[in-house]
Order: sequence, then structure tokens, then C-alpha cells
Amino acid sequence: MANSDLSVYPAIPARRVDREGFSVREDVLYSDAKGREKKKIRKLAGVALDSLGDVLRRVLEPGETIFYVAAARAMPGALAQFFGGGWHTYAIPRTIFFITDRRIIALRLRKQMSGWNWNRGIQTARWGDVAGVKAGGFLSRRLTLTFRNGETRSYWRFQSGDAKKLAQLIETLRAHATSEPSAAGGMVSLCPNCLAALTSRQYRCAGCGVEFKDEKTLWHRGLMIPGGASLYVGANGLGVVRALFEAFITLSIVVSVVRLVGASGNPALQGRIMTGIVFECFVLFLDKLLAYYLALPQIREFIPVD
Repeated sequence: MANSDLSVYPAIPARRVDREGFSVREDVLYSDAKGREKKKIRKLAGVALDSLGDVLRRVLEPGETIFYVAAARAMPGALAQFFGGGWHTYAIPRTIFFITDRRIIALRLRKQMSGWNWNRGIQTARWGDVAGVKAGGFLSRRLTLTFRNGETRSYWRFQSGDAKKLAQLIETLRAHATSEPSAAGGMVSLCPNCLAALTSRQYRCAGCGVEFKDEKTLWHRGLMIPGGASLYVGANGLGVVRALFEAFITLSIVVSVVRLVGASGNPALQGRIMTGIVFECFVLFLDKLLAYYLALPQIREFIPVD
């Protein structure tokens, strides 16, 4: 861990205070990358601590101090960016980071209505497992974290200045941390019930038996139900759009099959109709396959079965 009284801004003294039962670094939590306190940052931090206080009290270790809070979204991969479009981007749950003297805590959020709404996703990474951090981007700032196990994770859609602030803070804390690397060497997902570390692609908690949505069910639902893959991971808006599109294509195939039967005496027309049916089936299957691969990263970050 890093010293909870570590100086982050040389000209500003460290101020560690108690806020409603949380140990926080007031000089860092409410300030921008230059150490200037901002009302907007203070308000967002307050909302996050108030809304997510219950889960934080369970996750935080005794004496662990919160340095900063920032919200973002996981950045889609190249496939998702090329084929997924804006609908898929906004269907990815938000992530809120709590940067502490010991680790990164990432809580997954489904939506923001009045405060933050946790959807039972928890990931953590010890400072000994963080190999590097980089902030970049032109139109939309992004943060890229590299871990000791070689894994890389990118996040974007930060509030103004948050990506830069996080990069500076993570570098400072990582450089002064004394914690040993963990066996995982990177981000670890925790069970929302017992907080045990979850094993990648094993969708049942070995500690308490909580079950999570799995890849096999994702494939079956995506294949058999219009919009099923998106609906299975909770992306309901995207699921409805896909369901309407897939239902339209399916109806078109049925109409084409009826036309094919009615054109039994015209081989040339049958050939054209059959070509159209093959093309429509290909489009339908391609859309279902794409929906499956776009939803797969969310499944692998563990979504509890309701």
C-alpha cells in the first residue's frame, strides 16, 4: 500500500479526514489535476459516496483511505467500435473508480437516475499489479491501464479532466506503493455476495454458490430469441432495437419461403427467390453472431443471475 498521508501536490498539505465513516484525502478527492478544489468535483464525489456507501463499507478494508472518485465507461474493442455503433457504446454499463491508498476499486453501474445505481459488479487491482497507466485521446479522453499479467484495459467518457487526474494519481500511488503483486497479476472480479475472488469463465462462486450469467446461455438466447443476446446482459434498449430488426428479417424470410412454394412451376423465379432467402439468412445469422460477441465481454465480467 501507499502512505495514506502521501503528498500528492507539493504545495498543498495532505488532509486526511473522516467523512461519514470513510477515511478520505480531502485535498485530492475534491480537486482537479492541479490541486485546485472544484465545486463540481466535490458534488460528484459526495453523490458517489452517498449512493454507494453500503457496498463501499463492505469492500473497503480497515484503515483504507479513498483518494479520488471518477466515473467512465469501458472502451469497446475494435470489433465493437467498427460494427457496434453508438447504440452498443451506450449499452455498456458505466464504471465508477474509487482510487485508494491500496488499490483500484471499480464498481459497475447500470444507470444514473437519482445518484448511482450499483448492478453488483466489483473489480479490484492492487498497486503491485499495475504496470503502467496512460491518458490520451483527442475528442474523447481515455485512460489505459496495463497490468503485470500483460492485460490491458481502456476506459473513456470521463468527466472533463478526470482521465489526466487519474493518470497522475495512479502513477504517484503506484510509485510509492509497497504492496506485493497478487497471484492474479491484474484486475480481479469479486463476488458481490461474499467478496471472494472469482475465477475467469467459471460462472458460479466457489465460496457462496452465487450463480452468474454464462456464455452458453448467452449463445442459446442470442440464437433463438430476437435481440436475446443484448437482453440477456441487460442492454434492454439495444435488445429491443435488435429484436425489431431480427423480427423484420425473419418475417421477410417467411414471406420469401411462401413465394418460393408458390413459384413451383417457374425454376428461374425460384432460383432468384432462393438466392434472396440465403442472403437474408446470412444477414440474420451475422447480426446474431455480432450481438453475441459484443455481449461476451460483459458476461466475462460476471453478471449475477437475478
